[in-house]
Amino acid sequence: MLSFLNPVLLLGILGASIPIIIHLINKRKSVSHKFAAIDFLLETNKRISIKFKIRQLILLILRASLLMFLALSLAKPFIKNSGGGAEEKNIPTSNVIIIDDSFSMQYSDRQDSFFSSAKTAAKQIVDTFQKDDEAAVIACSSSKPLVLPELEDDKKHLFNAIDQFHPGFTATHIMSALDTAVEILASAKTSIRRIFLLTDMTRNGWDPHWFKSGHEKLQRHVTRFHILDVSEGRILKNIAITHAELQLNLMERNAEIRIKATISNFSPVPVKDLPVHIYIHGKKSAQGFFNIETNASETKEFFITAERGKDIYGWVEIPGDNLLADNKRYFTINASQPIEALLIDGDPKTNIYESETFYLEKALNPGREHLSSIKPSLCAIHEVNNMTFADFNIIFLCNVETLPPEKIQELGKFVQEGGTVIFTLGNNVDADYYNTAFGALLPHRLHTIRTFSSNSPLSEEQPLHLKTTEPIHPVMSILSESQISMLSLVKFYRIFYVDPTPLGSCKTILSFSNDTPALIERQVGQGKSVLFAASIDRDWTDFPVNPFFLPVMQQLCRYVTGSIPEEISKEILVKDAWQYPCAFDTNVIEITDPDGTQTVVQPQFADNEKYFKYEETKMPGIYAVTIDGKLHPQFPAYFSVNVDPAESNLKKINKSEITALMGGTKLSITTSHTGEESNVLLGEAKKTLWGQLLFLTLCILFLESFISRK
Repeated sequence: MLSFLNPVLLLGILGASIPIIIHLINKRKSVSHKFAAIDFLLETNKRISIKFKIRQLILLILRASLLMFLALSLAKPFIKNSGGGAEEKNIPTSNVIIIDDSFSMQYSDRQDSFFSSAKTAAKQIVDTFQKDDEAAVIACSSSKPLVLPELEDDKKHLFNAIDQFHPGFTATHIMSALDTAVEILASAKTSIRRIFLLTDMTRNGWDPHWFKSGHEKLQRHVTRFHILDVSEGRILKNIAITHAELQLNLMERNAEIRIKATISNFSPVPVKDLPVHIYIHGKKSAQGFFNIETNASETKEFFITAERGKDIYGWVEIPGDNLLADNKRYFTINASQPIEALLIDGDPKTNIYESETFYLEKALNPGREHLSSIKPSLCAIHEVNNMTFADFNIIFLCNVETLPPEKIQELGKFVQEGGTVIFTLGNNVDADYYNTAFGALLPHRLHTIRTFSSNSPLSEEQPLHLKTTEPIHPVMSILSESQISMLSLVKFYRIFYVDPTPLGSCKTILSFSNDTPALIERQVGQGKSVLFAASIDRDWTDFPVNPFFLPVMQQLCRYVTGSIPEEISKEILVKDAWQYPCAFDTNVIEITDPDGTQTVVQPQFADNEKYFKYEETKMPGIYAVTIDGKLHPQFPAYFSVNVDPAESNLKKINKSEITALMGGTKLSITTSHTGEESNVLLGEAKKTLWGQLLFLTLCILFLESFISRK
């Protein structure tokens, strides 16, 4: 069916009468005066006169056609889809309008962004609804709303709902939006149920696996599916920072930060001499230039020296382009707080390599080549009365036979007030004494020593090995998968069995290969107690000479004290939750987002662990963590949030792919300016004709000019 977007302009067809009127006026006969001298000339020019009249008639037709076709093209004719809105006219409909609010919709190469165009188009669609039509408007966000919006027929409310939407910083999640739309329409009572999706058609938002079952839901609950490409089918250009990897090398006084920045060119043209800047605390600290081929990436390293022991935040930045959201990538480095550890050696030797604490001391502070924030202090058993436990964060009792009663009381108070004691065993340890003297602190009562054979293939009992628990304890999270797999290579020839019943709130960090506990923690008051059911030297095991002994011991110290190592924070993407454990005496923290909005966060509990969880990561940037408005050593001063780099690739999905995925659902895909009228927005324009008419008008104009000059 032929229709017009601007039917009023069809009145311009009347302009075709103008050249006809002029022709008729010029055709009036003039007064004749016979003159004998020219009779002969008139007779000879009859044939020329006939040709002249034919030429004038052709010009008349061309000029009239020129005005007529110009009026038709301005009226914008199109052929309606016979399966479109004709049968839906004057029939109540239920509609869900989905507005893509992913950060790629912030793309703008003109005055308005794609998101602004989508909101304008959504209002135009609502404006076309009849009296009994109902609709709901949802965003293409990653999370499903807790309460589904209701279908309503109040256009004012729908307009207000559209105005409330703002472009976000998440990746596109069209599938979750379709699930929500289908659920809304499933309860509709009308026979015609439509979905309108306003998007930029980037491929990242489409999951083909969803349609394996999703197309059946669409066919069952959706009459028609209209898609409006607000990018108008254009090829989109984008340059983005897709990765920023940091490594930290500690020196005596400073820290060297190595930043590997990856810039990706998602454009059909290469990029030359693109400037990239590194900012630390808002100040430009380094820069470089990138040359990137079409649809390729390039990585370069930057080296920056920063003050050791200070919390650091910064970002990598490229110049602005059509999509600003991915032109910065943020990072933070959290400064470690010094941990004071007292190592009480219960079995000192003249040869220091044989002393109980030799390997432990070297693991906690390896020396100048590997600087550590953990400061171990050695103490023999006869020197313990000269030590004040409150001066330390951690007390290690390494194969200690006995302690004076007053120091046992001091140790109990130390742990109750937030300190940590770590028991490592050995030949000097008597189970009965420990159960009596340290029963208030031990995670489990000690039972008996069990000796396994040496490493002989003929032995019936082989040495025990280590294995992690499920889920993996935070102490072990520092190890790589290859390091965790190497735990099975550690050999234990003698261990302490413990009673299976714990003495308090306990967790097993590591187990032996026979499933008996190896490393156990217990919450005692505000502090912690840890038991290692073997020796910490090489008397009972080869654990201290394995490469992962160092990171496990250091991570254990950081974990039990709630301290933060001087390390790069784990990257958090927009809408991901930030979570951090805390001490039991911390009741509230404040988190300030990049816009300066402060949120007070209350603690949560899970599995006897207290932690803070912040879920309002709605925008990329640097977030600050404070207690009573000040930084606190137990928490990172900052954490960074970034956009998902997958959304930076603006490659589009084509119409044939979407049609195939829909599996028979009635579908229309429109690539249209948002200023056009409702019929096109509703997907009812099968083919527009005004382009061809304008071309024909131009051809007539050239032909008329050519003939008139003859």
